[in-house]
Amino acid sequence: MSVIPYTAADVKALELVAREWVNVEEGVFPGLYVANVRAYAASYREPQPPGEALTAEYTQAQPAPITSSGPELLEALYRLTYNVISNDGRSWLTAEGEAMRRRLVQSVAFELLTEGGPWVRVADSGSIRRVNFDLYEISSRNPAEGARARPYLIEGKAHRHEGFVTDRPWEAFTALWEMNDECHAHWLEGHGRDLRAQAKRLGIL
Repeated sequence: MSVIPYTAADVKALELVAREWVNVEEGVFPGLYVANVRAYAASYREPQPPGEALTAEYTQAQPAPITSSGPELLEALYRLTYNVISNDGRSWLTAEGEAMRRRLVQSVAFELLTEGGPWVRVADSGSIRRVNFDLYEISSRNPAEGARARPYLIEGKAHRHEGFVTDRPWEAFTALWEMNDECHAHWLEGHGRDLRAQAKRLGIL
């Protein structure tokens, strides 16, 4: 895992595109920018810059205009989210910032859902599709893997929300985030074990 640093102008350009698609809460994009800078600093043992200075830098940024389709916007948000996580697996978003980020992502995802249409990836272990006019289904599969896509397994079993279907979109997204969080926690635990085992082999521990 490596953190790619974004400029304030990069993130603000993405915010301008997002505002063309959905309602954007104030503070969500500045928070993502601050978290990205802090994740990068933590990953490479650099001093943590003051949050106030980063927020001011974001406010003053002059982005070059960009255009983006809905799927491209969602993918860009996914990449940015990946880069607010430092190399130790820690997210540098505040709890409020993460809640706003999730509302933003699911708002964009909802705009992309069409009756009988393709799966839309919302998180690492969370995709959603609109089965028909009434029903929504979620899965931990990554739709980009096509026919090779498999659900995330915990102790050899799919998550209890795998394949969950409901006629309430908010209920589908709530279950999706819960599934993603529990799958991520399981992955992080295994990743930590692997790192400790590697350190022992190298004589570090």
